[in-house]
Amino acid sequence: MTHLLFHLRKPPHGSSAGEEAVEAILATSVFEPGITVLFEGDGVLQLLAGQQAGALGLRDVAANWTALPVYEVEDLRVHEPSLRQRGLSRTDLILDVTLIDDTGMTALIHQADQILAF
Repeated sequence: MTHLLFHLRKPPHGSSAGEEAVEAILATSVFEPGITVLFEGDGVLQLLAGQQAGALGLRDVAANWTALPVYEVEDLRVHEPSLRQRGLSRTDLILDVTLIDDTGMTALIHQADQILAF
């Protein structure tokens, strides 16, 4: 089985990276069960609860992430130092995630057979 890692480092607004990532993850999950999603840097903001994107005239991408468990994409990892740097914690996020440190993130990246970065 191939271990596929989706690595998100961009914020939810200002580019289409988040929307493209969630669409790619959902489409891939139908055929590939070994998916891990890693949120690092500004990518942790993808999962931030209470986003008011509509007030800016933008599409609310955060709601798309809630579909991941329905598609059995449950291996969600968040780089805990990235959360802390932004003054956030696990309770600020819309999904249940596993927090990892720098060592865990490095190991996860090295274990992946393929990495798709967004």
